[in-house]
Amino acid sequence: MDYGQTFKRLREDKGLKIIDLEQSNISRSLIGKFEKGQSRISADRLDKLLADMGVNHDEFLFLGGDANNNYLYSMIHRMGIQAGDPKEFQRLDIMIQQVTNDLKNGRGGMSARFMREFGLMIRAGFAGGLSISELYESDQVQKHVRPAVAFLKQAETWGHMELDVFMLFYMGMTPADLLILGRLAIERARFYTQLRNEKTRLVDTIYTAFNGLLYVDIVGAAEMLLLEEQVLDDMDDFLIDWTSERIRLKMGQGLLKMMQGNVNTGYEEVMSVVSVYELVGLRERADSIRNNVRVTKDAIIAGKPNKIPHIYALLI
Repeated sequence: MDYGQTFKRLREDKGLKIIDLEQSNISRSLIGKFEKGQSRISADRLDKLLADMGVNHDEFLFLGGDANNNYLYSMIHRMGIQAGDPKEFQRLDIMIQQVTNDLKNGRGGMSARFMREFGLMIRAGFAGGLSISELYESDQVQKHVRPAVAFLKQAETWGHMELDVFMLFYMGMTPADLLILGRLAIERARFYTQLRNEKTRLVDTIYTAFNGLLYVDIVGAAEMLLLEEQVLDDMDDFLIDWTSERIRLKMGQGLLKMMQGNVNTGYEEVMSVVSVYELVGLRERADSIRNNVRVTKDAIIAGKPNKIPHIYALLI
């Protein structure tokens, strides 16, 4: 754990400058050198600085305990986008072999363990020709999802690792597990509610649960969307711009209304989001949503739910 780097991240997340924490026996120079790894600081002084930021020592250790996070992202980059193409399978297999070797050689820790399970889940899903919505029904897929679900259910607190694991495996989780873990995310990611730049992780997790539930459990999806709205309402708009999250929430509300049978009203809500994306120059996103929502509308009206395009997003 890099104590100075973790301290700096906490300070910046709190919107504080070094001068805001300076004390008679803790100079700004000492704090600056500590953050850069150029000087040590006593445990008593560190705890005093943490207390002034509203963070206790256990929370500090917890928030700094995510040094392996870059491992997940590097391996996801290595496997690339997976849509079933043979060349993509090659990249996926190379990634699986890499994390398997890392595990054998004591590298990567839990990140390597879950990255391997994730790769095998994706491999089983696409090799079996399964759609994303069918992943959780496959025994081949579930044997790789279950360890992640068990890990998340027993975790007393959710930090970077837990949120990332949820993002990786949500597509293969059963509706019941998605609902349970969506609720747990809010309950157990409490440390994030005090960190300006980390709040979006919790909101993303809730919306991910909504995405996974929308096509299999409308009641559960509605609960997740309501929870996301409540979390956003509790956020401090003066500390961070939540515009993009509120726009996404609006789209989710429109999709939910469509799935609940209020097709025209929901369709108009989603199309209003499309107009916003066009206005700010996000044309590809606008075109993608427009095409998907039109197909969704036609499928619902025609009574052909199997034709509804599942608008999933791997938010990690």
